[in-house]
Amino acid sequence: MAKHYKRTKGKRRLRVALALLLLAVAAAVYAVALNNQGRYSKVAEREAAPAEVAQLPAPEPEPPSREVIVVSADDGLPAEQPQPANDAMPASGGGPDDGKALLAIVIDDGGSQMNLTKRVAALDIPTTWAIIPYRPYSKETAELAASKSVPYIVHMPMQAQADKDSETGKFIIGRGMSAADVRAKTEKALDSLPGAVGLNNHRGSRATESAELMRPLMEVLKSRGLVFVDSRTTGKSAAYDTALKAGVPALQNRGFLDNSSDKAVIAKRFDELARNAQKRGALLIICHFRPSTVAFLEELNARYKELPLRFVTVPEMLALTDDGVPKKK
Repeated sequence: MAKHYKRTKGKRRLRVALALLLLAVAAAVYAVALNNQGRYSKVAEREAAPAEVAQLPAPEPEPPSREVIVVSADDGLPAEQPQPANDAMPASGGGPDDGKALLAIVIDDGGSQMNLTKRVAALDIPTTWAIIPYRPYSKETAELAASKSVPYIVHMPMQAQADKDSETGKFIIGRGMSAADVRAKTEKALDSLPGAVGLNNHRGSRATESAELMRPLMEVLKSRGLVFVDSRTTGKSAAYDTALKAGVPALQNRGFLDNSSDKAVIAKRFDELARNAQKRGALLIICHFRPSTVAFLEELNARYKELPLRFVTVPEMLALTDDGVPKKK
């Protein structure tokens, strides 16, 4: 009996040991499972999380484009490239009395609006206005000029190279017209702006090349005691020489101020023309009733008296010069 008890007790101890071993193994397996689950969860979280997007700086805005424009009226007609006058005029080295060079500014394309015109009228800088006839505000512009003692001239629409002879709605004076027609149209345009001191061409790169076409126009100006300014929209213009031969006091445009709508470019161009005026002694330039141009003139108005220039009107320039050269005392 004692032997049976010992065998039973040994078997029981063996079963307990096996049970403890199984529990230890199970605990180890469970611990490994928990550890793997945590690792897999973190991996899953990382995989599920959205990727971080690099924050790039916003692109810098492009600088505004600088629109370059050539001489044109506010009438939608094809623009004409301005041409320099014959550069043979000798330098004179100063104005006639105070040593300052003479500078005459003609402002073209008056008559289509009044806002810019009124701003120019408020300036002290001597200028001459060129008014296109038969425009909505032509007469009002002329009346404003007269009230401010600003001389004005008729800005006569003439045929450009791009205009066909049949497109007479684009111009008043053009090829194929008889001398009588030219005289009649010139008389009518001048009558519409009776206070004008003279006339210059609007566009006209084709018309002004014809001395035959310019002759009757100059006859009208001569008969009325008026002056002529050649805008020189073509390097082959015969208008200036035709005026002189007809006995009409005349001047030539020596540079366009506002071939760009960028005010900074206009300012730079003015400096170039001012230096040219000092070199020659006298210079006539043309600009237009345009927003950027008027804004520049308003800035110039505050300092123009400090410049080594004497600003004059077209009649004053003619009185102080001979063929564009300052008269000597």
